[in-house]
Amino acid sequence: YDHQNMIIKKIELQGFKSFPERTKILLHPGITAIVGPNGTGKSNIVDALLWVLGGQRSRSLRGERSGDVIFNGNTKKPPLGMADVVLSLRDDDEELTINHRFFRSGESEYRLNGKQVRLKDIQDSLWKRDIAGKEYFVIEQGKIGLFLTSKPAEKRLFLEEAAGTAFYKDKKRQTQNKLENSEQNLIRLEDIIAEVSTAKNSLQRQASAALKYRKLREKIRQLNSLNYRKKFLEIEKNLQEITLSYENSLRQEKELISQLKAEEKNLGQKRREVWNLENSMKEGQKNLFALNSQVSRVETDGERETRRIEFFEEKKNKAIEDTAEHEKELLHIDKERAEAEENLKILGQTQRQKQQALKKTDQAGQASQEKLANWGKKLETLRNEYFEKLSSHTETRNEGVKVEKEKELIHRQEEKLKSQLSKERTLLQQSENKLEQNKKELIQAQKLKDEKKKAMTARQKELDGTLSESQSLQNKISELKEKKDQETHHLWALEKLEKKERSTDFSKDIPEALGLLADLIETDDEHAPLIDIFWKEETKATLVHAQDFMKILAEKEIKGNFLLISPKKKEASPISSKLYKDPQVVGLFKSRIRPRPKIKDHLSHLQEAAIVKDIKSAVQLWTRFPSSNYITLEGDLLLSSGLLKMGQKEEGIFTLSQEIKKIKNNIARIDKNIDPLTLNLKEKIEQKQKFEEELQGESALLSQLDRKIEEIEKESKYDQTEKERIAAHISLFKNEIDVFTEDRETLTKKMESVSLKAKALKEEENSLKKKIEDEEKEYADYQGGDEQRRKNFFELKAGVDLLQEKINNLNQRLQTQDQRKETLQAKLNSLQEEIQNCDTEKLKLKENIKNLSQSAKNLEEDRKKQERELARSESHLQNMKNEQEDMEKRIEQSREEHEDKKEERVKWEISKAEIDRDFVNLEESCWQDLKKSLQEVKKEIPEEKIPDTAIQEKLAEAEEKLQKIKSVNLMAEEEYSIQKKRFDFLTQQKKDLRESIDTTREAIKKIDHESKHQFMKALKEVNKNFKEVFSLLFKGGTAELKLADPSHPLESGVDIAAQPPGKKVQSISLLSGGEKCLTSLAFFFALFRYKPTPFCILDEVDAALDEINLARFLELMKKIKNQTQFILITHNVKTM
Repeated sequence: YDHQNMIIKKIELQGFKSFPERTKILLHPGITAIVGPNGTGKSNIVDALLWVLGGQRSRSLRGERSGDVIFNGNTKKPPLGMADVVLSLRDDDEELTINHRFFRSGESEYRLNGKQVRLKDIQDSLWKRDIAGKEYFVIEQGKIGLFLTSKPAEKRLFLEEAAGTAFYKDKKRQTQNKLENSEQNLIRLEDIIAEVSTAKNSLQRQASAALKYRKLREKIRQLNSLNYRKKFLEIEKNLQEITLSYENSLRQEKELISQLKAEEKNLGQKRREVWNLENSMKEGQKNLFALNSQVSRVETDGERETRRIEFFEEKKNKAIEDTAEHEKELLHIDKERAEAEENLKILGQTQRQKQQALKKTDQAGQASQEKLANWGKKLETLRNEYFEKLSSHTETRNEGVKVEKEKELIHRQEEKLKSQLSKERTLLQQSENKLEQNKKELIQAQKLKDEKKKAMTARQKELDGTLSESQSLQNKISELKEKKDQETHHLWALEKLEKKERSTDFSKDIPEALGLLADLIETDDEHAPLIDIFWKEETKATLVHAQDFMKILAEKEIKGNFLLISPKKKEASPISSKLYKDPQVVGLFKSRIRPRPKIKDHLSHLQEAAIVKDIKSAVQLWTRFPSSNYITLEGDLLLSSGLLKMGQKEEGIFTLSQEIKKIKNNIARIDKNIDPLTLNLKEKIEQKQKFEEELQGESALLSQLDRKIEEIEKESKYDQTEKERIAAHISLFKNEIDVFTEDRETLTKKMESVSLKAKALKEEENSLKKKIEDEEKEYADYQGGDEQRRKNFFELKAGVDLLQEKINNLNQRLQTQDQRKETLQAKLNSLQEEIQNCDTEKLKLKENIKNLSQSAKNLEEDRKKQERELARSESHLQNMKNEQEDMEKRIEQSREEHEDKKEERVKWEISKAEIDRDFVNLEESCWQDLKKSLQEVKKEIPEEKIPDTAIQEKLAEAEEKLQKIKSVNLMAEEEYSIQKKRFDFLTQQKKDLRESIDTTREAIKKIDHESKHQFMKALKEVNKNFKEVFSLLFKGGTAELKLADPSHPLESGVDIAAQPPGKKVQSISLLSGGEKCLTSLAFFFALFRYKPTPFCILDEVDAALDEINLARFLELMKKIKNQTQFILITHNVKTM
C-alpha cells in the first residue's frame, strides 16, 4: 500500500446512535469489509465518520434533529447525554486525530490533535491533505443509481473536487463577499463623508462667527478696563473729600463729648449726695418703723403674759381634782388586798393535806413497778426464744419462697422468650415481605424515572426550538431597531439642515401669511431637486397676499423674504407650443408640481421652465427659444437671460422636507413591523418560561424519584440487615430456653428439702408461743390492779397542781395591786409638785408685765424724737433735688448740641460708606467682567494713557454689536478642527477602499482564469479515464463526459453519455439499474485515477450488480486498492 496518502487508522465511538459504550474499530490499508445483519449499526459507522468530519445536516446522518445522534436508551440502558466520535488518520509523516462531541443541551465542540478548534479549521486541515468533501469519498447504495439522473451542476461538483477548483470556488465566493462588503462600505462611507462635509462646512461658518465674537469680546474687555480705571479714579477723589469732612465732624463731636462727660460727672456727684441723703432718710424711716414695731411687740407680750397667768390658774385647779380621785382609788386597792391574803391562807392548808396523801400513794406504786419489771424480764426472755424460732422458720419459708419465685421467674422468662421467639419469627416474615415490596417499588420507581427522563428530553427539545425561534425574532427586531436608529439619526441630521433652511420663515410676523412655499407644494422624489434649483429662493419665501403685507408693513418694520400674491391673476410667460412638442423636451416644470388647494390659483405668476434631457439639448433649444427657461434632469439650469448654472447638487428646503417625510414614513413602517414581532417574541418568551417551569417541575419530580429510589435502596439494605439480626436472635432465644429448662428442674428438688425443714421449725414455734401466752395472761391481771393505783396517784397529783395554780394567781394579783398602789402614789406626788409650780409661775408673770409697761413708755419717747429728725432731712433733700434738675437741663442742652454734630458726622460717614460700597461693587463688577482687581487694572493702564474720548459711548456701541450676534458655538473652532481631521481621514479611507475594490476585482479575474484552466484539464483527463474504465467494466461500449454549455466553462454543468456494447440508448435514464450502477462506478473510478482519494466508503453499492458485473467491479477495486483505502459495507456473499 502506498502510504503517501493519509488513511483512516481507527475510529472510536461512544454514545453515538447505537453505540452506548466506547467502541474502537481498527481499519487497515487496502480493503476493509464491514458485514453484519440489518439493524446492527453498519451504516452508523459511516454516519459517525461523516459526522466527525463536519457533517451538519440531520438528514444526511439519517435523523430528524441534531440530538438524534446521541444514544437514546433501550430496555437495558438509559439515554446518554453526549455523543463522542474520535477519528485517527495517518500517513508516513504524521498522525491526525479529529474529535467531535455533542451534548443534549445543544453544545458542540471539535478538537484537532487534542486542541479545541472550529469546524473550518478542521476542513482547512483536510483540504491541505487532499481529503475532499463528503460527496467525493462516500458512495451510498441509494445515491449510486440516482447519480446518472442528477443535474449537470451536481455532476460538475465531483469534477471540481478532482480538479481542485472547489478551493478556488470557495476563495472566489469569499472574495466576492469581501468585494460586496467593500462596495457596501464604500456607499456607507460616501454617505458619511457627505454628512461630515455638511457638518464641516457648517462648523467652518460657526468657527468664523466664533472668531468675530471673540474679537468683539476682547474689544469690550479693553473698553471695560478703561471704564473701570476712570470710575476707580473718580471714586478715589470723592473718597478723599468726604474723608476730610468726616474727620472734622468727628473732631468737633469728640470735643462736645468731653464737655458733656464733665457735666455728667458733676451731675453724678450731685445724684450720689441725693442718693446718700435718701438712704439716710430711709434708714431713719426704717428705725422709726422698728420703734413702732417694738412698741406693738411689747404691748402684745403684756397681753400674752396675762393669758399665761390664766392658763396656770386652770392647770392648778385640774391638778387638785386629779389628786382627790387618786386617793379614792388607793382606798379601794387596800380593801381588795386584805381579801386576797385571807383566801391565800385557806388554799395553803388544803395543799399540805393533799401532798401527804400523794406521797403515800407514790411509795405503793414504786413497789408494784419493781415487781412488774421482774415479770417483764421473764416474758422478754421467752419472747426472744420465740422470735429466734420464728426467725429461723421465716428464713426457711423465705428460702422456699425465693426458690418458688426463682422457679416462677424462670418460667416467666421462658414464656417471655417463647413469646419473643414467636414475635421474632413474625418480624422475620414481615421483613421478608417488606424486602419483596421494596423490590417491586424500586422497579416501579425506576420505570417512572425512565418515563420522566424521556418526557424531559422531549420538553427540552421543545424548549430548544422555542429558544431558537426567540433568538431569531430577537435578531429580526434588533435588525429593525438598528435600521430605525439609522433612519432616526439620518432624520435628525436632515431636520437640523431643514431648520437652518427654515430660518427665512417669517410667517409668525404676519398672522395672515400662508406659510413657506416649500410646505404648500408636493412632487415626486426624482423632481424634488429640480424645485430647489429652479425655485431656490421662492421655496424659502413666505407666501402672503399683497394687501395683508401692506397692512402689516404700515404697523411695524418687517424683515425677510416674502412671495407676494397679487389680487389680480397674472400669467407667466407661456411656453411655445413648438418648444413643448420638441422631442428633446421631457415636460414642463409646473406640470410636475402638485400645489395645495389654497395656493392652486396663485402659482401662475411664477416662472415656468422646460425640462430637457441634458444641457446640450437645453442650449440648442435656448438658441431657438431664448425667452424660455430650461432645466435638465441632472439639475443644470439655463435661464432665459442666458445665465447657465451647472453642477448645483446641494439639497434645498423642499428636497429636505420630502426626504424627511419619506424617512418618517419608513420609521412608522419599521415600528409597524416591530410591533407584531415584539408580540410574537413575548409569546415565545412566555412559552419558554412555561417550558422552563415544566422542565423545572419535571426535574424536581425526577429528583424526588431519585431520592425515593435511594430511600428504597437504603430501606432494603436496612431490612436485609434486620432480617439477619432477627435470625441471630431466634437462634439465641432457642439456646436460652434450653438453659431455663435445666434450671427449673434443679429448683424443684431444692424446694422439697426446704419444705421439710420449715415443718419442724413450725412445731417448735407453736410450743413456745403457748407458754408465752400463759405468762402474759397472769402479767396482764396484775398489771390491771397497778393501773388503778396509778390512776389514783395521778388524780391526787392533779388536785395538788390545781391548788398550786390558784395560789400562784393570788400571789400575782397581790403583786399587781402593789405596783398599782405605787403608781398612784407617784402620781399624787407629781400633782402636788405641779400645784406648787403653777403658783411660782404666776408670780414671775406678774413681774414681767410690770417690766413690759416701763419699756413701752421708753420706746414711745424714742419714736417721737426720730419723727422730728426725719422732717428736717426731708426739707434738705428737696433743696438738693432742685439743684439736680438745673444741672440735668444744662446737660440736656449739651446733648442736643452733640446729637447735631453726631448727625453731621453720621451723614459724612454714610457718604463715606456709600463710596466704599460703590468701590466694592465696582471691584466685584471688575472682577466678574475682567477677572482682575481694580489695583491690577490701575497698574496695567497708567493714567496718562487713558484717552479723553467718551469711553462709555464706545463701550455701548461694542455691546450693541455683540447683542446683535445670535447664539455662537464657542467650541466651533475645536469641533471644526476635529470634523476636518475626520473628513480628511474618511477621504483617505474612501481612496484606500477604492484601491482595495480594484485589487479584489483583479484577484477574482485571476481566480476565474486559474479555475478554468484547472477544470478543463481535469475534464479532459477524467473523460479519458472514464472511457477506459467504462470499456473495462462493460467489456466494450462507449462513454463520454461533456459540458452542457461549452461557451461558459466556469458555470456549465457536466453531462454523461454512455452506450453499453450491443445497445443504442437514446437517453441514459433508459439504462437498467445494474448498468446505471456500473456506469456511476466507472465515473467515480475515473475520478480516483485522476485524483485518488485517500479513502473511500462504499455502502452496499454492489447490491444492484449481477455476478459478472460484480466480478468486474471487484477486480477493478483490487487494482486501485494500493492508491485508495476502501471501506466496504456489504451483504453480498461473493464480495465477502
